[in-house]
Amino acid sequence: MSWYAVKSLYHFGIKESGKNIYEERIVCFKAKSFDSAHAKALKDAEKYAKDCNFELHPEQSAYKQDGKKLRNGYEIWSVLYESDLDLEAFYNEHYLKYDYNPDS
Repeated sequence: MSWYAVKSLYHFGIKESGKNIYEERIVCFKAKSFDSAHAKALKDAEKYAKDCNFELHPEQSAYKQDGKKLRNGYEIWSVLYESDLDLEAFYNEHYLKYDYNPDS
């Protein structure tokens, strides 16, 4: 069995300003296949969404770990993006443009 990191996206809530809040959550599961990992992750994600009263986006992404034991510095998630933007502009667009600031 291998370890899989599975990413799910949740609609966390709506601020008073009307802006949506989203949570990207990555969890690990030991499974025999991607299908099995997705099934475990879906069950976990549905429970998390129900317990927190969040809306779950139906698509999940999974990343198969290399088979080594989990340890400090172990890579849980790696994803590649393509963009014409330079590093700083890409960071600002992808990570800061929709950043959640509860007090603003």
